[in-house]
Amino acid sequence: MSTKEITADKPVMSEKKIKILWRLLTAIEVLIGIIGIAVLLFLFVPKARLEFIKTPVGKYLMGVYGKEDYNSTVFDPTFDEKKIKVNEDLPEYMYSGEYTNFVMFGIDARDANFDSGTNSDSIVIVSIHNTTSEVKMVSIYRDSYLAIQSADGTSAYDKINSAYARGGPTAALNTINTNMDLDLKDYIVVNFAGVSEIIDALGGIDVNLTEEEMSQLNHHMSSTMLSIGKRTAKVTNYGENIHLNGIQATTYCRIRKTAFYDPESGAVINNDFGRAARQRSVIMKLVEKAKDAGVNELKEAAELVFSQNKANAKIIGTSFQWDELMNMMPIIFDFQLSGTQSFPNSFTTGDLGGKSCVIIKGLSYNVSKLHEFLYGEKEYQPSYTVENISNNLQANTGVYPDYMQTQQWQATSEDGKLPKDLATDEQMGEVVDGGPKVTKKKSKYKSFDDEGQNYGYDDAKDDSGI
Repeated sequence: MSTKEITADKPVMSEKKIKILWRLLTAIEVLIGIIGIAVLLFLFVPKARLEFIKTPVGKYLMGVYGKEDYNSTVFDPTFDEKKIKVNEDLPEYMYSGEYTNFVMFGIDARDANFDSGTNSDSIVIVSIHNTTSEVKMVSIYRDSYLAIQSADGTSAYDKINSAYARGGPTAALNTINTNMDLDLKDYIVVNFAGVSEIIDALGGIDVNLTEEEMSQLNHHMSSTMLSIGKRTAKVTNYGENIHLNGIQATTYCRIRKTAFYDPESGAVINNDFGRAARQRSVIMKLVEKAKDAGVNELKEAAELVFSQNKANAKIIGTSFQWDELMNMMPIIFDFQLSGTQSFPNSFTTGDLGGKSCVIIKGLSYNVSKLHEFLYGEKEYQPSYTVENISNNLQANTGVYPDYMQTQQWQATSEDGKLPKDLATDEQMGEVVDGGPKVTKKKSKYKSFDDEGQNYGYDDAKDDSGI
């Protein structure tokens, strides 16, 4: 058989076709390489995940994965924004559209009372600047004595943590808006009895732990294990960067009878105020863990929430719809914490109606400071509603701002009575020019400022548990 015959049966590919095929294979290899690099970046580089989530494709794929589960388990379809109150005389802010604001409630529901019927252990206002991604957090002391809104529209003076029990997130949001001149319409509520599993799914957290904190943590961990239905080992080490699992970290959030040493500011914060600071710290650590977590960790945490967020034992709930949450994701993964603060800023502590309370030293003054911190608005003038509540609080408690009196005194007129617009019998009153003649007696209240470190809170009279 000749060579020509072989060539005729199996023609040799032309040089031009070989070049085209080679280019095609090269292009495929490059494409595969790009896809491989993209997958690796998405799996291991937080910034790459962030950029992917921003894209329409990323948002679509996120929606395919979790939207249905989210809507059926996490989203609160009963929440009605129309029932949220905002003070009618609240000024219209030029910057209202620049921020995403919501409230995080931490509750300890050991039964089905997730939406109401239980006090909120922690209340944190979160304000996110939509352009700069700067985040500010304000912890409201749960024992703050304020005008509390109920589900039926009535109000009474009590601790602010009772607002959630009186009417769930709606009553709690209305209470905050009314007392603080805010326009908050969204919330996230986390049940501390279930959040331990989310912490475990993200690999736990590291905290600085003192010997006293370790002792308190181990002492109260049995209560956490009982509510969760799982057991874990005691913490045996203290110092810097002590690793805590979910149950241990949840118990750490509840500690109040020993000081918290703020690693950022160096402040020493005691008692219930220390507990609020610990909770803020744990929240920030969880967000940081989520930012750095791999896809599998985030997927496991999400599946855990979706699978265990039952009506009778929920872990988390929110008013945010899926699309709103997706729009917030780039901010959440790229946020910069620009400051934290507590409300009120200036206060005293004492007993009111047999309850240990945080008594605000001038609500109007503290609301002005709150708006300055959140929005940079100096010399904010509170609404008439806030001024009215402030006056009522002063009349009911006899506690006034520092600029009105440097010490708290019990005022008694010549006939033993005070004018009705000043205070009732046996209450402390303001010493003012032209007011009643007074005999000064030292106050029974301990007075201090939030910026100080001498927190004279009476543990023995706190009926809130651990």
